[in-house]
Amino acid sequence: MSVLLLVNPTSGRGRALKLQKATTEALYQAGHSPTVHVTVSLAEATELARAADVGTLIAVLGGDGFLGAVVAGAKDSGAVVLPLAGGSGNDSVRRLGLPLDPVKTIKNINALCERRVDLGVVNGRVFLGVANVGFDGLANELGNGAKINLGPLVYLYGGIKAFLSWRNVSFTLYVEGGQREFPGWLVAVGNVGQYGGGLRICPESKVDDGALDVVSLGNASILRVAEVFVRSYRGKHLQVPGISSMRGREIRIESGTPLNIYADGEKVGPLPATISVIPHAVKVLVPKNSPVFR
Repeated sequence: MSVLLLVNPTSGRGRALKLQKATTEALYQAGHSPTVHVTVSLAEATELARAADVGTLIAVLGGDGFLGAVVAGAKDSGAVVLPLAGGSGNDSVRRLGLPLDPVKTIKNINALCERRVDLGVVNGRVFLGVANVGFDGLANELGNGAKINLGPLVYLYGGIKAFLSWRNVSFTLYVEGGQREFPGWLVAVGNVGQYGGGLRICPESKVDDGALDVVSLGNASILRVAEVFVRSYRGKHLQVPGISSMRGREIRIESGTPLNIYADGEKVGPLPATISVIPHAVKVLVPKNSPVFR
């Protein structure tokens, strides 16, 4: 089997690059002779995966956005994807049931099985994990836009600014032809269904059911918003008042307020957004007991 190791040097603030040597050595010890590419962009990662031969094993060392970029290419080439944890959150890797240590994943590669997973598409961009829009995305934007270096306090700063500016925001949500308008805080469309460093926002998502899970939070106090996020680490938030959950193959999100939508942690662009699913689009290596399959 031909093996391609793709590395994102910026994932996890350089974590993937630091793990490159040990990951490459683990592949050699597992009997493979990988071709290693340290990529310069997500677009290059997509093109390298798209150009791979059918059946090539692509080991992906990076974060969620990098993994999303690779599967976008692998769906066209017929390559098999091995997700490796090289980012900060590594939400898709964790939710698929894979270890956070890439070397450990490779050492146990013979225990993994090949499965086909669905992919989501938002405004033409492929994603594996979650597409989301709302308060959380705005907080991230405002934190990253801070003019002074706040270190780990940057997200608290962004969250406070987002809360102070979050007024009269409403969404119009179309799922399978049904329409719902509501004032709210967020809309998340999940395939793997986890984001934000452990938030199981769509806890019932399955990656082989040909549909996407849609979770939204309507009008709520800031304490209720905090409760939703805390409970979502265990996937126990769907019964919280204000939360709505549904499932569909075609989703459209609109808002009267200018908002950007994200996919696998990467900014896609402004609303409106049209989201669809590609069933059984790409092959991945996962544990036999991976929790996101039916």
